[in-house]
Amino acid sequence: MLLEPGKSELIDNDTVFALDIGTRSVIGILAKQNGDGLEVLAQHITEHESRAVYDGQIHHIGKVVEAVSRVKSALENKLGVKLTGVAIAAAGRSLRTKMVRVEQDIDSGLEIDHLLCRALENDGIKKAHSELKNEMGEEAGDFYCVGYSVVSYFLNGYSMANLEGHRGSKIAVEVLATFLPVSVVNSLYSVLARAGLQPVSLTLEPIAAAAAVIPDSFRLLNLALIDTGAGTSDIAISRDGAIVAYGMVPLAGDEITEAVAECCLADFNTAEKIKRQLMSGGDIVYTDVVGIETSVSRDSILEQIEPVLEEITGRVAQEIIRLNGGVSPKSVFCVGGGGQVPGFTDKIAEKLGLEKQRVRLRGRDSVSGLLVENDEINGPDGVTVAGIARVAMERVGHDFITITVNGRENRLLYSREITVYDAMGLIEYSAMDLVGKNGSDLTVIVNGEKRVIYGGLRRPAEIMVNGRQASIKTVLKNGDSIEITRAENGVDATARAGVFTEGHGSISIYCEDQVETLEPEIIINGMPGTPETELKNGDEISIQAVETAGQLARLKNIDVFSHDIYVNNSPANSEYLLKDGDRLEFKKKDLSEVTKGDGFQASGLSDGIRVSVNGRDIVLVGKSSYLFVDIFNHIDIDLAQIGSGSRVKLALNGSQAGYTDPLKDGDVVEISFI
Repeated sequence: MLLEPGKSELIDNDTVFALDIGTRSVIGILAKQNGDGLEVLAQHITEHESRAVYDGQIHHIGKVVEAVSRVKSALENKLGVKLTGVAIAAAGRSLRTKMVRVEQDIDSGLEIDHLLCRALENDGIKKAHSELKNEMGEEAGDFYCVGYSVVSYFLNGYSMANLEGHRGSKIAVEVLATFLPVSVVNSLYSVLARAGLQPVSLTLEPIAAAAAVIPDSFRLLNLALIDTGAGTSDIAISRDGAIVAYGMVPLAGDEITEAVAECCLADFNTAEKIKRQLMSGGDIVYTDVVGIETSVSRDSILEQIEPVLEEITGRVAQEIIRLNGGVSPKSVFCVGGGGQVPGFTDKIAEKLGLEKQRVRLRGRDSVSGLLVENDEINGPDGVTVAGIARVAMERVGHDFITITVNGRENRLLYSREITVYDAMGLIEYSAMDLVGKNGSDLTVIVNGEKRVIYGGLRRPAEIMVNGRQASIKTVLKNGDSIEITRAENGVDATARAGVFTEGHGSISIYCEDQVETLEPEIIINGMPGTPETELKNGDEISIQAVETAGQLARLKNIDVFSHDIYVNNSPANSEYLLKDGDRLEFKKKDLSEVTKGDGFQASGLSDGIRVSVNGRDIVLVGKSSYLFVDIFNHIDIDLAQIGSGSRVKLALNGSQAGYTDPLKDGDVVEISFI
């Protein structure tokens, strides 16, 4: 952007200073918004005096500073201004991209909101970085996500443009995440600082080139862009309305120059001049390293460098097909100086199986809305710098800001308005760490009725920015300090059986001269339980008030056959209905008169049956009818064993039995645990 001396704000909001720092040259333009177009006010190009940049990576900062300073001074002199802010681009050689898909199961009754979508995207970025670590090892720790784009959302397996407001059981997102090493940015920033410039926008060279020659209206088409500079051939793929892939081949114009130098016995700079003359035709005259002036035909040189051109175009075509899902695109646009070598576009077309007219060089005239008078940089090598200006003008460029997250300093590439949520990608957060989840509900059946105990509510993440309460959407600025406390999940619902005894009545009696409050009898899944029994999801519970003397005897594990029952000092039987304040005693009987045989007779008793339990005779008396569960009042059994995970096996006369099966005299019962 164009700045006055000593000021950091813009003179106006529609002027930009853009620099394309290439392997062989540095191009700068001053451009201004003109309606929907971009008007170039001034431009300048200079070459590095020696090789200071290799394959898009700055190696000699001082030499690059000299070239940048020459461009800056030339533009300042042309317009009489002081330039302090600049938009730049990083080479694609260092770019790493990852396309990933992540899925998340959600509560089908939950409405999907902005937070959940962003949490899902964040998981995609984490997965992309994890895959990068698997490929690169420890080196991946120096890579930061410089931006990402959502290729598609999915709801229950179906592609969606936007998930917000929908409901479903499974959501997914496909994310294209891009990563850049900090060393690339640091070297660029060092050059700018020494040249008296501050970066105000940073983008990537393939993104800039695509912004220039593949406008949004073209992106529904399956197109490929090749930006062939001196050091790298950067690639972008468009499809379905978006740029869906970026790639790079580390072969470009310098490899062609080196092949020319070898076949012509010339130094690198002379070979570079010969290479450029190949584009105009005719014989080429030069002085070789021995000092001999030589004349050679263009066709002779092209024949000798053809193997190198074959290798470069072959590698580029392979990468395009790989990025495009294994098929060729419909058309290819070529920009950059390296793509102007005769035969380059024809070989690309041949290797992609396209007609020659489908692979075209694109110059400044193909940049929609670009206005330039007396354009001396009107070829394909002047396209990328126009794209850098356009990206910066549209305020979608990238720049780093430094922030601190939970005490650790991190750098975020300023690819758009940065919020707290973007910062969360720097720490180990999953989607549920951000939003949490409610505790699981507990569902049981009580006396045939479904009862639900709800889990605890989740506690959302707590966010502080510079010591003040903030939200997920709080916009960050350079130097901010963020503290994030993870969301807490709600506690899973728990319950003991006693919670369901309320309303079933209780009475107080005296039993053996001790006051007792008779709580309801609890049966869980057919087995005796207690108020302290921990319930599990799906348990079936029967709650019955203690109403008779026989029920009280069972609760106290007293065998009514071997005891006499006294209520308020008077004899009673097991069917006696208890009343509040009753005094009960269970007195041991004299069973010497009981005779066992085919039948039996018990003094003073009128009814009863005899059954065999695990080979032992048991006599049941005091009731008119008996159920299998009554057995447990007359045998010693460790009920804790039942609740510890063992399963009880019941058999009656050799067949599987249930707790409520009726018993009759002479039945054979088997009880075991498995």
